[in-house]
Amino acid sequence: MLGKILITGCAGSVGHNMLYEIACMTPKFKVVGVDIDEVTGQEVVEEALHMAHNLGHFPDISFRKFDLFNIGETAELLKEIQPDVICHLASLGSWWITRQLPENVYEKICPLGPWLPNHLTLAYKLMQAIKKSGIDTKVINGAYPDLTNVVLGKIDLTPICGGGNMDHACERIRRIVARELKVPARNLSIFGVGHHGTHYTSKLKGPFWIKILVGGKDISDKFPPDKIRKLYDATRFGELTRFRGPVIEQHRTASAFLKNVLSIYLDTGEIHMCIPGPNGLPGGYPTRLSAKGAEVVLPEEITIKEAMKINEEGALWDGIEKVKDDGTVVYLDENVSNMRNILGYECKELKVSEIEDRAKELNIKLKKLYEKYNVT
Repeated sequence: MLGKILITGCAGSVGHNMLYEIACMTPKFKVVGVDIDEVTGQEVVEEALHMAHNLGHFPDISFRKFDLFNIGETAELLKEIQPDVICHLASLGSWWITRQLPENVYEKICPLGPWLPNHLTLAYKLMQAIKKSGIDTKVINGAYPDLTNVVLGKIDLTPICGGGNMDHACERIRRIVARELKVPARNLSIFGVGHHGTHYTSKLKGPFWIKILVGGKDISDKFPPDKIRKLYDATRFGELTRFRGPVIEQHRTASAFLKNVLSIYLDTGEIHMCIPGPNGLPGGYPTRLSAKGAEVVLPEEITIKEAMKINEEGALWDGIEKVKDDGTVVYLDENVSNMRNILGYECKELKVSEIEDRAKELNIKLKKLYEKYNVT
């Protein structure tokens, strides 16, 4: 008998897309969408049910109001709901908030590392609530898992894994290679190693490792990193999209997380191309997901030490110098300087105990920057 999937931040851009997608798949799933925004959250659930019913599916989807800042209350609600899998998609500031700024401003403060407080704060509180509740559940963290999961792992609150990020690049590479070789994409298997900084911030200019199989035959030597970068650029996958309004549709990201959720929920044991933050590791790795959790499964050509080095070097593109043993994040001087000069935000080292106050500070200063550049 299938248990329950809980989606935090269901009123947000990725959360509502995931609810819509899962609602249209099968009538068998039980899903609880939760959010602090009760009105929008309920509307999203109604929309998801409407879509499912149109397709002849009648899934068990409901809404509950959650205030993740209230750890005790969240723990009690978790004990009541007893979710088997939690996909955490709530954040205090989405990854795209700087993309609405002028290009020359955006380029200097877009690396995601310094914006960690927005992503870590609610994930940290959720993991504390889960520990307090005593429930047995598996958490997939959608809030910048390449770094957030590393910090949480240092303080014994490790999510199972994340989703998206370099996995997006691997899926794009599969389509690129399939078109180059004129073979069906289903015939290709990709195994990738890479950090969010490489995928998003550097647009694949950073370090990554890829193994490509066609019909089981290794053809990786035909597509070295430089060739992949050229093809990636030619396909315009590296170009930035300008967002013109407050509503951001992220079906691609939602589906990337959903496939991870379902692998754990349905205990498929599937090996995925590149899963970020498995068991608190930095960056992404080929990973098997099942009801047991996450297991990094590297091809024999690369060791875990080599893969971690690639991801740590990729993290530099996100402004991350290192993460200390207590979870403190140390930033590169260049990124510290850019955040200070443009945003008026000064932070060389971020301690876990400071993240909530730092998130408030970041968003107050970002609001002033929006006003300066007439961002609405």
